[in-house]
Amino acid sequence: MGDTFEGDIIRPLGLVTLYFAYAEGELDELLEALSVREPFDDAKRHWPVGEKLRHAQKLVKGFDADELAALEATLVEARQLFDRRNTIVHGRIYAGGRLLSNRRDAPKSITPNELTELAELIFACKERIFLNRCKYVQPLMARVGGK
Repeated sequence: MGDTFEGDIIRPLGLVTLYFAYAEGELDELLEALSVREPFDDAKRHWPVGEKLRHAQKLVKGFDADELAALEATLVEARQLFDRRNTIVHGRIYAGGRLLSNRRDAPKSITPNELTELAELIFACKERIFLNRCKYVQPLMARVGGK
């Protein structure tokens, strides 16, 4: 995935979008696993991803478990990555990678390689959420009366 054709913005932008969808799906899985104390119902499934992240962070902190520290850090990273993704996807990309956004802190341009890197970071973050969910969250939920 590291090789992109010069000027090929569409493919890496598509990867950012696709991997973001996978990451949001994994976030939903995490919220489902954490639902031992508070159900993850249909209304919450329709929350924007930022609200889902805030909720997941609140739930993880609420368990006050040392084994969830890495997950807390991963959720902080996820927020940063999702914010970067939103700046790009909700901005306007023109010829040469010029990026116009209504966000003051937005970059002025984006390259195919930067988009590819962001896609890879989002995918890796999704994988860490998955790993933490399987290795730490699910066993913890079983101990506290969950699934």
